[in-house]
Amino acid sequence: MTLRTFRLTVAYDGTDFRGWQRQPGVRTVQGVLEDALAGVLEAERIAVAGAGRTDAGVHARGQVASFTAATRLPARALPSLVNRRLPADVRVLMAAEAPEEFHARHSARARRYVYRLLAEPDLLRERHAWHPGPLPAADSLAAAAAPLEGTHDCSAFQASGCTAPDPVCRIHRACWEASPGGMTFDVVADHFLYHMVRNLVGASLAAAKAGDPAAAMQAVLDSRDRARAAATAPPHGLSLERVYFEGEALP
Repeated sequence: MTLRTFRLTVAYDGTDFRGWQRQPGVRTVQGVLEDALAGVLEAERIAVAGAGRTDAGVHARGQVASFTAATRLPARALPSLVNRRLPADVRVLMAAEAPEEFHARHSARARRYVYRLLAEPDLLRERHAWHPGPLPAADSLAAAAAPLEGTHDCSAFQASGCTAPDPVCRIHRACWEASPGGMTFDVVADHFLYHMVRNLVGASLAAAKAGDPAAAMQAVLDSRDRARAAATAPPHGLSLERVYFEGEALP
């Protein structure tokens, strides 16, 4: 039987996962998804690639995954069959057959992340958003993000241990917006360094307190020095919202 390539759109609550990437002895999104697919497709192992290797505690509404399998099942049947085998905190939202060369990670042109802040403590929302204390003024946060759009060496925002070969990122959108109960940071880039979005959030909160938030952020960006940026925001406020591929319009 001929191998076919499939593309999945996956959502998950990352709270109780040790991240996306499969690891021995711990619960990961890739691990439970591969196990569910293997059960549906009656295969010993299905190897799934994810567009974003989200960290422990990070969520997703638009993660994209791909895999190959020799099956006669139509793609449209996969979401319901796989979801029956998945835990309640993971869902396959969509499945489609893709070209043979499609790969969720390598074919991606850009990714969109959103980080959510709460203006006040909120017991029901704190699983998916961070309350860092009193929030800076909305216009100060907006000014802090202003220097970020464009192509930059983002070394100041990469965590230690980052193995990305190229620290230069093309940031298509970086903006803070008011949202119910707080603020959201919406960022789209061609690629992200390790902990980059969470470090951008921490840097924004710090820069917003300066007399000139844009100049403060620009100084951190120009320094290329992680020590100049603020503390990393916690993972639970972060969500992978969308992955962009060839033919899909970027912001």
